[in-house]
Amino acid sequence: MSRELKELDPYTSHLLLAVILLGGSKKPVRASDLCEYLGTSRATISRWISKADNLGFLRSIIAKRVQYIMATQKSLELIKTIYEMTEGVKWDKEVLMAEVFSGMREGAYYISRPDYVMGFKEIVGYTPFPGTLNLKIREENVIKVKEWRRKVRPRVVPGFVEAGRAFGEVEVLPVELNGSIHAHAIFPLRRHYGDNVLEVIYPESLRVKLDLKDGDIVAVTLETW
Repeated sequence: MSRELKELDPYTSHLLLAVILLGGSKKPVRASDLCEYLGTSRATISRWISKADNLGFLRSIIAKRVQYIMATQKSLELIKTIYEMTEGVKWDKEVLMAEVFSGMREGAYYISRPDYVMGFKEIVGYTPFPGTLNLKIREENVIKVKEWRRKVRPRVVPGFVEAGRAFGEVEVLPVELNGSIHAHAIFPLRRHYGDNVLEVIYPESLRVKLDLKDGDIVAVTLETW
């Protein structure tokens, strides 16, 4: 990132966006129109314009006591850079923030049951690491997860009986963590947790893979098959 971008404070960035939204990449914009659009004073706008001009993001002239501003090519390159930085963002999918926490430490036992291992491998194509990453979501996001489960329709690992003990079926749905890790959330029929918890499986330890500890926050994209 260039020195100029590092010096581009939020106020100047706000100004650049306003200039472009008012058509300032194609035609001159009056400073008075920027004041009205941004709801700020003429003195404040003048300071912002001066800084952006010094950094090469705007050019301005005064004609008949009216100041006119246009975005420079450098401004447009900045917008393009921001656009490129968002490449790969899935705008049409729900992304939740969830908190890592230590669970009841029973995941390793259940995940490693041979019938579950076989079922998961058939559905997701890998043998899960023996243990789940436990993620707590905010209560207002519980309904979003329920709606996702209803729309996407989970794939199901059937229940079974082992040594006289019954193990229930498990629903499986795809998720993405921090925009890079393709994993799967599981929903056992017999859950120890409430609806505000996601249990996630992956071929490796996700705590190690993402260098996570209790209290860390991860982004969870609710994916489709």
